[in-house]
Amino acid sequence: MQVFRTNLTPGMTVLLVVLAILFAFIVIPLLLIAGFVWLVCNAITGSTPLELYLRRKARRRPSFAQDDFEQDDVRETAASGDDTIDCEVISARTFDENGQEIR
Repeated sequence: MQVFRTNLTPGMTVLLVVLAILFAFIVIPLLLIAGFVWLVCNAITGSTPLELYLRRKARRRPSFAQDDFEQDDVRETAASGDDTIDCEVISARTFDENGQEIR
């Protein structure tokens, strides 16, 4: 009994059926799961997972291309690898409601 009329050899027909099963039960569900994770990540963080990965990768890589102005003021600190800003408090005064300085 012949179900399908085809010019393929029996080996090619078996290979085609195996590939169809593999595609239907493994590849498509993986793509659906990846798409769902992509949408959830985009909804929560506002960025795609690829953007988050590239941002994290760029943060780990040392910056070799700096301006001459930035090279003069480069200091190696413990926080030089992250995006923190070093600041210094010059003056801190507290005033009461009458404008008098509290010491």
